[in-house]
Amino acid sequence: MAENTVVKEQLTDAMIDAGAELTKRLDEVGVPMTAALWLFVPDINEWRLLFASPEVASKGPREVYEKILQAINQLEAKASAAPFSAIGLMDPDADLVRRLRMTVRTGTGLNRIRFSKDVIDGHFIDDALIYRVA
Repeated sequence: MAENTVVKEQLTDAMIDAGAELTKRLDEVGVPMTAALWLFVPDINEWRLLFASPEVASKGPREVYEKILQAINQLEAKASAAPFSAIGLMDPDADLVRRLRMTVRTGTGLNRIRFSKDVIDGHFIDDALIYRVA
């Protein structure tokens, strides 16, 4: 009988550094971010770099994605560790952001808080690295 084993993709130091740098650059260009984090999505076995911004609702996701793409292009060599295809946008009132805010509050600074194998309000978080939840 054959057995399938799924190996979890690793969040590398390069990814962590690139995510922090991208968050910093978005702050510098004035894109308000209430949440920034790497989240492991077990269904697809991939890490996603997620940002929550009030501009998603006020200006639309397209404009925010354009600003993110410009910031990624400024990362130069680090850009490959945080590719545009791995980035997702959320409204600051999204369920995930709201749940994280109940447990983790970082303020507006830049942190690196690992949050693994935990349940918030009945929702399981497999793994996350949180830069900001404000």
